[in-house]
Amino acid sequence: MFNLEKLDELKGRGLVDSSFVNIKKWLGSEEYAEFHSEIQALIEAGNVTELNEAFFQVIPFGTGGRRGKMGAGCNRINSRTIAESAQGVADYLVECFTPNEARARGVVITYDVRHNSEKFAKVAAEVFVANGFKVYFYNGVRSTPQISFTIRNKKAIAGAMISASHNPPSDNGIKVYWDTGGQVVPPHDGKIIAKVNNVGRIEKYDFDKALSNGKIIMLGEELDEAYQQTVAKLSLSNERDAHIVFTPLHGCASTSFLPVLRHAGFSRIDVVELQMPFDPEFSAVANHIPNPEVPISLDLATRQARESGADLIVASDPDADRIGVVSRESLANNNYIFLNGNQIGVLLFDYITKQRKATGSLPEHGVLIKTIVTTDLLAKIAEANNLDVITDLPVGFKYIANAMDTRLVGREFVFGTEESHGYLYGDYCRDKDGAIAALLICEYAALLKKQGRTLFEQLEFIKKEYGYFREILQAIYFPGMDGMDKMLKIMSKLRARPLAEIGGVPVVEIFDQSKPYGGFPDNALVFYLNAEKTIRVVARPSGTEPKIKFYAAVGKPVGLDKSEAEYQAIKKECDELAMRILEAMVSRAERISAGGQRLEILG
Repeated sequence: MFNLEKLDELKGRGLVDSSFVNIKKWLGSEEYAEFHSEIQALIEAGNVTELNEAFFQVIPFGTGGRRGKMGAGCNRINSRTIAESAQGVADYLVECFTPNEARARGVVITYDVRHNSEKFAKVAAEVFVANGFKVYFYNGVRSTPQISFTIRNKKAIAGAMISASHNPPSDNGIKVYWDTGGQVVPPHDGKIIAKVNNVGRIEKYDFDKALSNGKIIMLGEELDEAYQQTVAKLSLSNERDAHIVFTPLHGCASTSFLPVLRHAGFSRIDVVELQMPFDPEFSAVANHIPNPEVPISLDLATRQARESGADLIVASDPDADRIGVVSRESLANNNYIFLNGNQIGVLLFDYITKQRKATGSLPEHGVLIKTIVTTDLLAKIAEANNLDVITDLPVGFKYIANAMDTRLVGREFVFGTEESHGYLYGDYCRDKDGAIAALLICEYAALLKKQGRTLFEQLEFIKKEYGYFREILQAIYFPGMDGMDKMLKIMSKLRARPLAEIGGVPVVEIFDQSKPYGGFPDNALVFYLNAEKTIRVVARPSGTEPKIKFYAAVGKPVGLDKSEAEYQAIKKECDELAMRILEAMVSRAERISAGGQRLEILG
């Protein structure tokens, strides 16, 4: 018997009502039997904090699906919440499509290297099979973009990827994909969660039995080859003289980055051996955080590059949809410069436009698609090449993917990019793909090397040509159950008392992204500090992690007629202003919340 008297006692010690109700629900049903002992142990220990964190809410759909810490509870990732996710998706699919069609077209399921990823993937497969769906299941870890490719290749109705992207080892999650190959967007995500919240008993069909009788179709080398060749064929140059250091940060990019680069003919690839094994603890990565957005994660690769004199470093996160890049500063020295997400995007877009223009293949009605917080330098390059720009999108690559299918209308997609190291070139999938970004950035490095320059030097040239744009990101971390309340308090106060100035610069316009923007609402506020909208600060709670992000951006024209001294003066002015307005905004948020932990400044 469970000690429900002890549970009642905990209500007087801080256990919130929603946690109490959810705990009783989990203890009162055999559906949750595998978690009973873990829950009871927390109750006996009087661990109110952990009980609240695990049970105060049903884990929601964020920007990138359901993601969070593993363990018992409705606000945790575990076999039950994964099964509920699969059941909710299954229920919703037969509502949205003809039931027979949905089940016959089937779903694609795969997973990354994290703890329990294979187990959770099999749980999802068992649920879909029990609901009459054909299931395509990969025979090992694969990248997130490959599942998007496979959905389109197999004409499947949906897909599920078990991954927590670049989160800590304690986390896992599920990303849900639609028949387009893109992640679900509103209103589908909310309707799926509504189905999830109403799930009761869940039927499962044994995985091995389903495999033996053909209800589960195992995928492997044939689809790998199709994906890798598809990406490699998007090459824009024959230049291959680039010395590359590669690291997957213990993730699955060895199934995508490496074979694509080798398919394309790159031969000088040195791997970071300590970070090659699949390792859910990310043991050889600094702080065990496999995030290519954070410079320290690439320290080991950078040391190796410095020893060998490599031209560049390419890295990935665990599910290989993001890329990290470090460039040699110049061919004349052995210094290495970390490139942020905006800088990588600018280099990729510059390369794509130049190469396609040179071959006459740049479309007359081409479109660049980016999110609102992504650098406006990209728009300047687009304008110079007579390309349209879609920039009115909330944060999240799923919105870029959706725009590819809904907003082009007689125009051709050229490039999709977001500041958080996500990029897509080509029409083969509907998610960001680190493999295509790796191919193109390595090609550009080889081409520039032939011309006597590095990626970093080319980036400086681009800024002089189109204008200097500086973007900086600072996040404040709010862990725990009350973290969301603190973030919402910040956003509420910023809305209720609109700022007249930030860092001594007058605010000329405020755009509230909670009103549908680009067709979708988002909880972001955009403060424009000049009429040209080249100076802005954006405040936005993360959709995947317990933190609120602040983006500062400052842009100013330069021109190739400017001297180096004039360029450096403009650069200094923009850098200082970006830092000043960012610090002012972050300080304001800290005063409102009376707490929070600042994370590393990126950019």
